[in-house]
Amino acid sequence: MDAPVQDVFSIGTGSAAAGETAIGVLPVAVGMDAREVVIPIAIVNGGRPGPVVLIEGGLHGIEIVTVEICRRLKEELIPADLAGTLVLAPQINPWAFLASSRFTPQDAQDMNRVFPGAAGGSVSHQVARVITRELLDRADIVIDCHSCNPPSIHFTIVGDEGGTEVRRRSVEIAEVFGYPVVLANTAYSGTLSGYCLEQGKPTITPEFVFSRRFDPVSIDTGVAGVRNVLRHLGMLAGGPVAVDVPRPFDEVRTYRSIGATKGGFCFFDVECGGAVTKDEPIATLRDVWGTEMERILAPQDGVIIAFPLQGNQAAGTGDKVAYLAYRSGNEP
Repeated sequence: MDAPVQDVFSIGTGSAAAGETAIGVLPVAVGMDAREVVIPIAIVNGGRPGPVVLIEGGLHGIEIVTVEICRRLKEELIPADLAGTLVLAPQINPWAFLASSRFTPQDAQDMNRVFPGAAGGSVSHQVARVITRELLDRADIVIDCHSCNPPSIHFTIVGDEGGTEVRRRSVEIAEVFGYPVVLANTAYSGTLSGYCLEQGKPTITPEFVFSRRFDPVSIDTGVAGVRNVLRHLGMLAGGPVAVDVPRPFDEVRTYRSIGATKGGFCFFDVECGGAVTKDEPIATLRDVWGTEMERILAPQDGVIIAFPLQGNQAAGTGDKVAYLAYRSGNEP
């Protein structure tokens, strides 16, 4: 059953009456200079009953494309045409953004490993607790936006937390978004998406392309994907439209991370989006003079969907080198 029309929907300093759009800020902490630390919020409050959908990003401070996606949605969506409420929170880790870092510099934490947060923890834990209470717990559906640097394709992840029904609904929403869909084969502890799935909230994680930059393809297809989800949920009129990104596979697959055992500069042996067979070389690690340190092989047949190197084109022991999408037999 749809939620009743929210006559006024408020988060932090932002309040939108039914049929209105509003912006504001959500205070999440206090800095050493006694000033409030806030995150930007926009609310598009429809004039008809419907669910609350949260679009958030910026947990990792280098992943900024959600800022432009949310700005476009705020400017383009007409509240009177919307059923339900859309909440936009494009930059929810301000410290990591200011440091141009994946991690919160004050406590060296990956904020996407500490949800739902804790009252007595470090700053990442305490801010995660505010985000959980003020944003996640008030949403019915969550789109948790992230990005990979190239080489990468656009894809959407559905976590393996929660029950069968919430995962089924999440896969359905991910397919409607329009990117290739992969299921996580291992649950990381403390993720935002994992918490939402465990609470029974359908949640998807689109992985856009490029960190630190605004990628036009990611922006345009990200906006189109969100609109597709809103149409699927009956929040906007019409049906989904095709999203123009490479699709090396159409069926839902599972993905896994392939890491380095040794270390060196990383040279790719296959194209991103290309199919590989078991034991085929996918990357080679070399020292500064070109001596081969490790040849990384595909552990099974599949498709390489990203080379998610975190910094330079190099990897050390345990670092992620590639994501492989494969058929596990457990996909829907």
